Amino acid sequence: MIKKILKILGILVLLLIILVLGFFWRDAVSDKYDVSIDADQIPKFKQIALDFTHQYNGEKSLPIAPSALIDINNDNVDELFFGGGMNQKDEIFAYRDNKFVNISSETNLPDKGTTTTTVGVVSADFDNNGYTDLLIGREDGLHLYYNTKGKFTAKTINTPINEKSNPAGITVGDIDKDGDIDIFLATYLKKELMEGQTIFEDYDYGSTSELLLNNGDNTFKSITKQAGLDYVHNTFQGVLVDIDNDSWLDLVVVHDTGEARTYKNNGDLTFTMKENPLTKKFAYPMGLAVGDYNNDGLVDFMFSNTGSTLPRFLAKGDIKDASRFNEKWILFKNEGDFKFTDAAEEAKIANYEFSWGCTFADMNNDGLQDLMVAENYVDLAPNKLFRLPGRFLIQKEDHTFVPTEEESGVVNPHFGITSLVSDFNQDGYLDMVWTNIDTPSLAYINQGGTNNYIQIDLKDNAESQGAKVTIETDTKKLTDWLVSGEGLASDQTALLNFGLGTESSIRKIVVNYANGSIFELENPKINSVVDIYKERELRKVTNDSISKIEE
Repeated sequence: MIKKILKILGILVLLLIILVLGFFWRDAVSDKYDVSIDADQIPKFKQIALDFTHQYNGEKSLPIAPSALIDINNDNVDELFFGGGMNQKDEIFAYRDNKFVNISSETNLPDKGTTTTTVGVVSADFDNNGYTDLLIGREDGLHLYYNTKGKFTAKTINTPINEKSNPAGITVGDIDKDGDIDIFLATYLKKELMEGQTIFEDYDYGSTSELLLNNGDNTFKSITKQAGLDYVHNTFQGVLVDIDNDSWLDLVVVHDTGEARTYKNNGDLTFTMKENPLTKKFAYPMGLAVGDYNNDGLVDFMFSNTGSTLPRFLAKGDIKDASRFNEKWILFKNEGDFKFTDAAEEAKIANYEFSWGCTFADMNNDGLQDLMVAENYVDLAPNKLFRLPGRFLIQKEDHTFVPTEEESGVVNPHFGITSLVSDFNQDGYLDMVWTNIDTPSLAYINQGGTNNYIQIDLKDNAESQGAKVTIETDTKKLTDWLVSGEGLASDQTALLNFGLGTESSIRKIVVNYANGSIFELENPKINSVVDIYKERELRKVTNDSISKIEE
C-alpha cells in the first residue's frame, strides 16, 4: 500500500515538474505586448515539398546544422545547401515545379564521408570566375568547393585551429582591400571536451577562433594574434560588415555564455574592440541578424538568447553578480560611431523564448525589415515535450514587431537552427526555409501581394562582400548589406530584396563597396532584378565610347 502511495506521489511530482517546466518553456511574458496588426500586413505562406532530414550525433557533434543559399548557375534563383551529420551526406536542392528536388549528383557535390559532421558554410566567389563557390567547415577544418559552370571540385584548406577547437560559423570579406576573400572562422570547444552549458566565469574554458588572411591564391595564414583577436571563448559565429561607414569591414562576434563583441577594423590588419551594451556582461547570444530595421542607414544587430523560457536562477549558471546577466533577446540599434543602444524592449522583442538563428528581411515588401527567429533546442530535455513555434515577427511602422507565425502558416514544430529567405519563384516576394537539426527542414512559398519591390544582383566576389546598397525613392531610403554568416552557421542569399510598398519609382541605387568605390544608378525599373555588374560594364563601355568620340 505504501509503495503504491509513493508511486502515485512520484507521478504527481513528475506531473508538477512538467507543468512548471511547461509554464516556463512556453513563453508567458511576450503575451503582455500589444500584438495587434492589420490583417493585410500579414504575409501568407504555403508549404511545399523538401525532402531533407538532418541526422544529429549528439555524442560527437555540436548542436548546429548548417545551410546556405547559393545561386549555382547564375539564373538569379538560389539553390539550397544542407550540411549533413556525421554519417550523412551533404545535399543540394533546386526549386523546380513548385517543390525542391535533390541535385547533388548534377552538381558533382563531393562526398564528405562518414567521419566528420558539417558544422558551418558560406557561399562566395573565391576564384573570381563568376560562379559562387562553397566554403564548408567540419571537425577536420575548412573545405573549399570551387564552382565551375555549376559543377563542384573540392580543395582542403590548411586550417590553423588548435586541438580543442571545432569549426562553427564562418564569415568572409576582404578585410585589407587587396582584392581577395579573407575568413573569420568562429570555433567552439569539441563536444567531448565540454564540461557544461552554463559556464560563464571560467575564462580559460572554451576555444580559440581564427582570422585567416588570404595569401592571394586562396591559401590562408592566421593573423589572429597580431590582429588583436586572440581570445579563449566558445563562439558560434561572427559577421564582417562596415559598422561605422568608413568602408573598412568591421567584425561582430557572438560568444555563447558571454558577450557579443564589436571590433573596429583599423585599416592596418588590426582590430580594436569597442564597448557595446553587452561589454563585460553575460548572455547566451547564439544567433545573429544583420540589417537596418529602422531605416536610418546604419547597420543594426539582433542577438538571440535563452529568453524568458528558463528560470533566471538556472540560466545564470556560475555568474556571481546576477545584475551582469541578460537573458532577454537583444537588439543593438546603431547610433553611429560604434555606439549602440539595446532597443529590444522598445521594439517589443525582448521577452520572447529560448532562440537560435535569426534573420532580418522584408517579407511583405512594405519597406520594413521583419524578423525570423528559430527556436527549440535539440539537447534540452523539456523540449522533447514542449515545442516553441519558431517566431515570425512582422515589423510595424512604429518599429515594433508582432508575431504572426500562426497566421502566416510558418509554425515550426521541429528543432530550428535558422531561417533562410530567398525569392525562389521569382515573384518579388521572399520565400522561406526553416533549417532544422535532427528533424526535417521545411520550405514555404510566399503567396505574395500588391506591394512593389526591386532586387539587386551583386557579384558574390571579394569586391561585393560587405557592400552597402541604398535605395532612394521620393519619400524614403532603404539600406541593406551583402554579408555572409547571418543566422546561425548559415548563409543568406546574395540577391538583395527591397520592398517598396506603394512607391512606383526609384530615384537611384547607391552601392558602397568595401574597397571604397561607389556606383550609382538613376531611375532603375521597379519590380525587376538589377544586375549591378552589367550596369557597371555598360557604363564603362558608354564612357569609353564618349572618350573616343571626344578624341
